[in-house]
Amino acid sequence: MKIAVVGKGGSGKTTLAGTLARVLAQRQQRVLAIDGDPNPNLALTLGMSRADADSIRYIPASLVESVTAPAGSPTLRMTMERDRVLSEYASQAPDGIQLIAMGKPADGTAGSG
Repeated sequence: MKIAVVGKGGSGKTTLAGTLARVLAQRQQRVLAIDGDPNPNLALTLGMSRADADSIRYIPASLVESVTAPAGSPTLRMTMERDRVLSEYASQAPDGIQLIAMGKPADGTAGSG
């Protein structure tokens, strides 16, 4: 199952995504949460400490490339194998959730809270 949460800023996307991830993980589902927000706070919503959130290895932009799909619409693709991305960049969050953060925020720390 793949779930994406989208919407306007301040609409509760991070809260919804974090809550859903935790509920699924507590029901013994394997969960990989991906935070693509330029102001990433999903780590905190998942229950990670501020120190753990600040130590996340963000996926560098160089590992993502834009390609044109057969239908003509652009899409993003990782230039590194999935298992290697997980081993090098996934952080462990409570409830057994793996977390990946796409891109480093401008100030070099996890979200502003």
